[in-house]
Amino acid sequence: MIDSPYRLAERPPTRVLVGGIGLPWLRDLDFGTQFLKRIDDVEWPEGVVIEDLSYSAHRVLHTLQDFRPEKVVLVGAMPRDVDPPGTIRRYQLDLTPPSDEEVADRLGEAVGGIIDLDHTLAVVRYWKGFPSDTVVIEVEPGDRAFGLGFSDEVESVVDTVLAMIQEEVAAGLTGDGQPAVESGTREAGEMSTERSEP
Repeated sequence: MIDSPYRLAERPPTRVLVGGIGLPWLRDLDFGTQFLKRIDDVEWPEGVVIEDLSYSAHRVLHTLQDFRPEKVVLVGAMPRDVDPPGTIRRYQLDLTPPSDEEVADRLGEAVGGIIDLDHTLAVVRYWKGFPSDTVVIEVEPGDRAFGLGFSDEVESVVDTVLAMIQEEVAAGLTGDGQPAVESGTREAGEMSTERSEP
């Protein structure tokens, strides 16, 4: 094969992809996107990619197929209405795909402009786009109104979320395939209890 000087350079292997998912201009619901902006000056080891995934779920699938990471860490805010605002839920994702009916509904909504963590999880799981080591770190939002900035409850856990992501990245780079967290933990301040993932 002739080596062309115009050929695009190959992307270095992605060991860990940290993806933020947020709903723009909606305070705490935009946590994933705004959190990534907050940590823009953090230095990450080689092989770690920080990516804003705040777009339609099927496009997120294509992004993951492009990067092919060994581990994915997703961060965002998702209202479950079962925990106080600012509660952090961290869990190893169950990769069981959703039903055909559910993913059809999710895709239709995504094409219509719906962007959130659950839509992304459903669509990407259906087409087996996540690696076996996929961890979700989600925050219970307090303020879902139009505007910028976080509620006090969510603002207070920004550093904790960063520490969790750094733990997960470190675990992903060891190459042993072991997550930094057991499946189904919930944290709010110093509290940690068992939780079922959505």
